[in-house]
Amino acid sequence: MAITRYCAELLEAASRYHVHYGDRLANHLPMVLIALDKMGASREQLQQAFDRSAPLLESPRLPPPNPEVAIGDCRNREQLLPTAIDYYQHQLCQLGIAECLRRELPPLLPAIASAAFHPLIRTAYGVDANHQQEIATGLAYWNLEYRTLPTCDHRIEVPAAEIPSLLAYRYPTMPAAPGNIAAHMAAVTHQSGWFDTPVQPQQLDLQTIAQVALSAYRNSGDFTLLHGVTGCHALRLILSYCTDPEAALRYFWSGLVIAFLSTNRKRTTGETPAESMDWGELRTSACGSRDTHVIKLTYSCWREEEYYANPDYRHLAETLLQSQLGSVVEKI
Repeated sequence: MAITRYCAELLEAASRYHVHYGDRLANHLPMVLIALDKMGASREQLQQAFDRSAPLLESPRLPPPNPEVAIGDCRNREQLLPTAIDYYQHQLCQLGIAECLRRELPPLLPAIASAAFHPLIRTAYGVDANHQQEIATGLAYWNLEYRTLPTCDHRIEVPAAEIPSLLAYRYPTMPAAPGNIAAHMAAVTHQSGWFDTPVQPQQLDLQTIAQVALSAYRNSGDFTLLHGVTGCHALRLILSYCTDPEAALRYFWSGLVIAFLSTNRKRTTGETPAESMDWGELRTSACGSRDTHVIKLTYSCWREEEYYANPDYRHLAETLLQSQLGSVVEKI
């Protein structure tokens, strides 16, 4: 399902803004525009979303692209973001989306959880919209924020769904780390005995990961784990372009369990809403929301229920829309 021309025009206008703003907060505007458009938002709702976000965003003056710099040398170098975007745009133009992703994703996958999964999510939204500019920007963002989260490679004969609880037992509390979500996740890998702690099950598949992510968020309501749900949706969108899908699943799983350990792990009831809304009503409600995370999570839940036929996604979206995330400030 292609995006509308008006959405494409707004994405073009949004392309002048940096991938993050303020204290490295993620720029959600392009992802929100795509999610709204896919859910049937009106031109007015798309424009309102743009007008709400644009004043908060930044258009930094960065050097022009330097084609002499290799893409690997752009990692974690703010001044070379235009060079990375230009590189990926050229690759997409020359190779097309599918072949470009098959070539460019492998070196990025070890850092799939960078910046709380947002570069992955932005890349996947570009794929979903069939929008080369957004794919290029998502890949460049991934390259800019490239940070791995090393774990023990040993695999254990335990179902994947049981591993978060085992890890929580081993690490019942996690010292509070200063900084953003990404810093909290990185702090997990600095705990005593971490590299001797197996996190990988023998068997692992995408549906199991998605179910663990969904359950973890529903049972906690933790803001960090919200990104596990939207991240799983994003992973599904790009997985067919990964030349080694097993590696992609393993890297994502490591990031997910680390995200889980970085939270306070308080449990909520995760109750099903008393009244049941259908997806048409939920999409309409989400399109009227002012909260970027409500919009994106509702979109992910809709698409994931379509794929997995799991009604828990609809229950989560309905609970979220009834409560709204309100004025949550993301720190990534």
